[in-house]
Formats: sequence, structure tokens, C-alpha cells
Amino acid sequence: MFDWLIVNGRVIDGTGRPPFFADVGVVGDKIAAVGQLFHAEAKNRIDAMGKFVAPGFIDIHTHFDITLLVHPEAYCSISQGVTTVVIGNCGHSPVPIVEKRRSELRQLLSVIEAGIEWRWEKFGEFLDDLEAVRPAVNVIPLVGHCALRASVVGFENRPAKTDELKAMQRLMEECMDEGAWGLSSGLIYPPSAFASIDELVTLNEVVARRGGIYATHMRSESDALLTAVVEALQTAIRSGVKLQISHHKASRKPNWGKVEVTLQLIERAALSHDVNFDAYPYTAGSANLSQLLPLWAFEGGPSAMLRRLKDKHQRQQILEALESDKSLKWDKVLVASVASDEYRPFQGKAVTEIANQLGLSPAETVLHLIEHEQNAVTMVWFVMDERDVERVLTHPLCLIGSDALTIPHPIEPRPSSLAPRPVSNAPYVHPRTYGTFPKVLRWLVKETGKLTWHEAIAKMAGKTAEKLGMKKRGLVREGYFADLVVFDPERVRDCATYENPHLPAEGIEWVFVNGVPALANGQLTGERTGQVLRFDSSH
Repeated sequence: MFDWLIVNGRVIDGTGRPPFFADVGVVGDKIAAVGQLFHAEAKNRIDAMGKFVAPGFIDIHTHFDITLLVHPEAYCSISQGVTTVVIGNCGHSPVPIVEKRRSELRQLLSVIEAGIEWRWEKFGEFLDDLEAVRPAVNVIPLVGHCALRASVVGFENRPAKTDELKAMQRLMEECMDEGAWGLSSGLIYPPSAFASIDELVTLNEVVARRGGIYATHMRSESDALLTAVVEALQTAIRSGVKLQISHHKASRKPNWGKVEVTLQLIERAALSHDVNFDAYPYTAGSANLSQLLPLWAFEGGPSAMLRRLKDKHQRQQILEALESDKSLKWDKVLVASVASDEYRPFQGKAVTEIANQLGLSPAETVLHLIEHEQNAVTMVWFVMDERDVERVLTHPLCLIGSDALTIPHPIEPRPSSLAPRPVSNAPYVHPRTYGTFPKVLRWLVKETGKLTWHEAIAKMAGKTAEKLGMKKRGLVREGYFADLVVFDPERVRDCATYENPHLPAEGIEWVFVNGVPALANGQLTGERTGQVLRFDSSH
């Protein structure tokens, strides 16, 4: 007898194979059978007539590291069909870290800090705490190079010494022993930005020997984009590591169209090496507002940056650097989340509007916000061309990642009703937080036909699982873990907008995580059966 039997649906199995009619039977946390099972006995039955049954979507790029501890229900992911998230991207992870540098790292990575104590030193300790909160989604953790380098070298802008490189290698090995799936770098963020390619190759040799993955936020996504792609490819080829280029894009109008060249570079490398990239279906990115500052301002860490803002001469130098950047369009930069209640009304407003209210120039407003919020302020920044975004997303080597910076607080848990209800003090977020996967289905499958249903689902599940080296996940196949999505192809669409980013998708009806419904008939069940997947040969 099956615990759950999904009948009358069309299965998109995640391999890239076209949809086919089949029933899916679940026993425990596994898919027990796929076939003609209509007359089989089952404790629970779902009629999926007119619906697609697909593997749960795998979000290869998130920043949910700390916020999962606060919001383990992960509604923004579950509501769009995501059953597994990869954390620790862009060099951002809260571990490993030594005590004397923890507060500095937390201030540097304020975008993921979530207002709770960071008390971990070892990677495994952090994963233990993630397991303890029982997240609703499966979690695949990466080691952030920012934390790795901060632990050993600190926040200085200098090459790592030979003994420091060896210490970082040992620390990387320890993290992988404790469950890390690989390394991520954020080469525009200090201290990761201070690393040479030789340092990155040396660390990734450890990752490659163990079969892990290297995900990189490259050194540039704008003017030096081509050079940055070459560096990423060289790092992978020299070290032998599997490469995942994060949120591939061409930022700022003078660089639009460059992805035609970068995609050719990546294609050539992929002929002989394991290379992929990911993207999200939006023309705006999101990051810490201080990303707009020149890199030299961060030498010594975020505390040193904030001290420079208090120094009249250095503040003027930073201000001039901002004002001289003619590609910065301040009406295209929205302030997203802030730390203080005082400035909460600024969330979702353009820098130009805030500047008018404060009586400052736009560049002065940015410095004021960074200083006032002690670097804990994020932005949503419109920098991409939709034709580039479409070209990247529809490329066969592209996987799907939301790059969501936070899990907001969209519901108030109530025993009597688990239906989502917006919370008035929820932070402003990028609409990709709720809309990434259904927007791909709406825009690129239903509206433009640039992808077929089975091509899109393969990007969201099967290809991603294969890239990560996940075992028994990512496909609708007998013996695989029952991470499943049942959705209505006629209704599926994203609803989140820049004006109202907390709206969940429509048409996602059932979401199973390890055989248990986290979403039933479009409603959150309250079940949290995700697993922290520690890297080993069994996954």
C-alpha cells in the first residue's frame, strides 16, 4: 500500500524527456513506483488530472544560511515548488570563523545575518544547528571563501603566505569532512576580492580531489566581464574542479550584449570540462548597498570602511568615486532592507526619492545610509537587459538560481490556520524571492515558447542534481527521494512584483519534501521534513 498515490497526471521526470502519462506512488520518503497505478491501494490519493507531476525544484543559488534558522518554514521557497536550496554562495557563509574575527565577518556579511547570534566556529556546528530547527527544505551547504580567508588571513589586502595557504587548505578539508559540498567565492567582496587566482586554484584542488563544486561570483559582471569569465574558467581547468558561474549577467548598459561572447567562451570550455552557470529571470539584481563603494574602502574590513566614512578626506574620496561613475543611475537603485526602524519607511524607495527627503545628493545619501545602518542595508538595482537575461536563461548550460538574499517573514504561525498572511513589518525583498521558478515557467515556456516544459524542469531539477552530484534526487524515478511538485500548467505564474514582492506564486498545488506534503492544495501544511544534506557518497 502506498502512503501517497498521485494519479491521472502527466509526469515531467526531470531528465529532459517529454511529459508522459503515469501515476506516482510514494512510500515513506521514497518514490516507490511510477507507472499505471490507478487501482493500487493508498492511504492518501491525489487526482492530478490536467496537472504536471515534476521533481521538486533545486535552487542552486540562495543566501538562506542564517535566515533558515529564523524562518525554517521557508515559505517563499516551498510556495514556488523548491524543495532543495544551496546555501553559502558568493563567498558568504558564517563559518568557518575564529572568535577574534567573528563580529567583523558578521558586519561584513550583514546581508545574511538575520539578527541572531553567530556562535559557531566550525562548519559542522553550524550544520548541527540547521538540522535542529528542522527546515522545510533540503539544504546543500557550501563554504564561503570570505569566511575561509578571514579565519586565516584576516581582512588585509595582500596575498596569502605559503603557510596561510596550507592552513586554508586544511580548513577546507575539515569543512568538507563535516559536510560541505564545495567552495564559493565572492570576488567583488572583501576579503575574497583580495585573493589571487593562484590562491583560488590551490583551494579548489582540495575541492576537486573530493568531487566537490566551485561556485563563483566573478571578479566583475560589468566592464571586466570577459576577463572575469576567463579567470573563472582558468581556475577550474587548472584545479580540475567542477565550475558553477553564479548569476551570470552583463551589468550596466555599456556592457549589454557581452553575454554573447561569454557564452561562447563557456561553451568552448565545456567541451572538455564540467562548466555551468545559473541565472534568475529578472533585470534587477540585489546586494548590499555598500557594493557600490570602491574596493579599497574595505581594506581592513567593514569596521575600517565605516571609519573611513568618518574621516573627512577619505569620505570625500569615496564620494568622488561614486559621483564619477556615470553608469550609476540613482533612480534605478532601490533601497531594500534596512536595520533600523527609523529608516524602515525608505524600504522599496529609489535613492533619488530618499535623497530628496534627506536633502542630500544621491551619492551622499548612499554614504549616509551605509553609515547610519552600519552597513546593514541592501539594494535592488536595475542593471540588466531583458534580451541578455533571456539569452542566458535559455542556454543549455544554464541552471536556475533565485539568488534570494533572505527568507522574509510572510506568515504568522497559527495552530488554527496555516494559510499565509502577510506580516506588516516584513522587509522589502527582490520579487525573485517568491517568483523565480514560476516566472521561468510563465515567461519562457508559456508566453514566449523559448523553452519547453521538459527543458525548463530539467534545468530546475535533473540537471542541477547532476551538477551537484546528488544521488537519488532531482528525478521522478522509482527509488528516488520523494521531492515532488504538482502544478497546474494553465495557472502557474509568478505574482510577486517590485511594488509588492511578498506575493506567492499561483498554480503550485502540492509540494512533497522527502515524502511529506509541505504544501497541500496550495496551503502550507506546517510540516518541515527537509534534510541538511552533508556531502558524502550516499547523496
